[in-house]
Amino acid sequence: MGVITDVRVRQPAKDDLVGRRFLVAGVGNGFEGTIGIRVLDGRGRVLAEDSAQSTGGMAAVGEFSTRVTVSSPPRDGTRLTVQVFGDNPGLPDEGPSPGFNLREVEVIMFADLQGWLLYRVERGDTLTAIVRKVRDFTRTTVAQVVAANPRITDPDVIGVGQRLRIPVKG
Repeated sequence: MGVITDVRVRQPAKDDLVGRRFLVAGVGNGFEGTIGIRVLDGRGRVLAEDSAQSTGGMAAVGEFSTRVTVSSPPRDGTRLTVQVFGDNPGLPDEGPSPGFNLREVEVIMFADLQGWLLYRVERGDTLTAIVRKVRDFTRTTVAQVVAANPRITDPDVIGVGQRLRIPVKG
């Protein structure tokens, strides 16, 4: 009987905002049901490693979840890559490294993230004005708002009705 393996990441999603500790969940399988997880910075350096156990055990695809902690997080607004894969036991001829069915998800880290405000741009708003408006709720900068919203390509151009994520930090 052939065994089918696969890995799918359900959380986090592309461009999600994450804190220093965040949930990684999905469905999949790996060697003896182990799912490997790594968090990489923009240079490919490993910032965190963890694993999760698939509910499918060693022979079936099943759900998995775990919380990953980045003990030395980069500066707020940094883009990171979360790698999730069927764990490789590390033997020389047993599959690709870091493991089977590698999936990658880009996220945006704010180390002390508590959540975010969803702000709808109004006529006359600028990013500087928005940062001032939300100052009672969070201390954030224009650069951090731009980092949290990848669809902003020019900080001087935002549209009425556009929804912006404003990071709320602890």
